[in-house]
Amino acid sequence: MVLFSKIKNRLNKEASILDGNKYLDEGEFEKALEIYEKGLEIDAKDARLWNNKGLALAGLKKFDKALECFDEALKIDPEYLDVWQSKGKIFHDLRKYEEALNCYDKVLSLNLKYFNAWYSKGLIFAQTKKYDEALECFDKSLELNSQNVNGWFYKGLVLAQTKKYDEALECFDKALELDPDFEPAKEPKKVLQNQIQNVPTKN
Repeated sequence: MVLFSKIKNRLNKEASILDGNKYLDEGEFEKALEIYEKGLEIDAKDARLWNNKGLALAGLKKFDKALECFDEALKIDPEYLDVWQSKGKIFHDLRKYEEALNCYDKVLSLNLKYFNAWYSKGLIFAQTKKYDEALECFDKSLELNSQNVNGWFYKGLVLAQTKKYDEALECFDKALELDPDFEPAKEPKKVLQNQIQNVPTKN
């Protein structure tokens, strides 16, 4: 009977993760949160549940509580990459860039091939106008995942900021090649095309 009870609890916990994730993906953060909390009543030592509860709280804009959940997850598993990434994103959204960079650097200290951490670092450097560092990070991210539409788009924006219009246009073209319906790249592409056409040629 004891073994049966343990198996039942394990199944219920895994079901709560699957059900909660479904609501999380659909943006039903309150429902997801309720399910994850029930899962934690079964097993408060499951780092996945703490991480996912944190994501649900972040979706509800309860950032301080989300960070508390991520810290609980990291107490259980200090090398949980997704948690460090999620924690970094919250700091990023709060414009606490140094703290965010520390989280992303922690991810990369554990796995240099985690492309999303490179991409996220690139966003911070772009926002703080450190364009050389931003391009370096976007390049590393795209080396690891050349299908990242947003990576090509933001690299293009940085190149446009540094007046490398031809290279920027190539990045927007690449983003639209990967996703022809990617609206953010369409307008800057038109602007750059006009910019390039209107540059006077030297005789």
